[in-house]
Amino acid sequence: MTNLYAESALVSKVLGALFYYRPTDYAEHGIEHVLNYQSGAKNCSELLVQFGKTLAQFKQSDIESLSMVHDEFFAGISDMPVPPWGSVYLDRECVLFGESTTQYKQYLTELGFEFNTHNNDPLDHIGLMLMVLGEVLEMQLEQDTKNELHRLLGFHLLPWSTHYLAQLTPRIPSGAYSSLIGLTQSLLSQLQNELNVQVEVRKVYFNVQPH
Repeated sequence: MTNLYAESALVSKVLGALFYYRPTDYAEHGIEHVLNYQSGAKNCSELLVQFGKTLAQFKQSDIESLSMVHDEFFAGISDMPVPPWGSVYLDRECVLFGESTTQYKQYLTELGFEFNTHNNDPLDHIGLMLMVLGEVLEMQLEQDTKNELHRLLGFHLLPWSTHYLAQLTPRIPSGAYSSLIGLTQSLLSQLQNELNVQVEVRKVYFNVQPH
């Protein structure tokens, strides 16, 4: 189980960063170095194998092409076909900074987490939430944070992320970001199953229009 926490923490943090940061900002945030990751282990897990393949796709991709996809789907620069913020799905009004964001912010405060996001971005961006998941998984290596981990997955993340990623998948061009989405789905599914996370039934209000 220790390996699960350690591996999942690493993968979750990096996946979150790839969702959140623009490709042109990778160097500033140390992501360029991460793209050179190699497990080095002969019998590494399937999760790490797929992780390495996803990073290789990002490393081999053209920055301009990556930036175009990121700007359209994850940066909030224009109208978002599949918004990456939890409150759009969990709040009846489908707005940013809704009640679900307030609940999530309270959860972060209880954990002692503080964020200074770019341009006061909502904290429930899929990328930021995956980075938080990585931190909570890492905390579990040193102390018992199972309750906090289950709250994050079962109440704040999985009730909307499963729907979001499924809506996003057919709209993303094949390549690096498509691989990122697939790996994220695999990671979250594995954590839900391995940790026996009970997912809260929360109504999803936002459905993407057919394209």
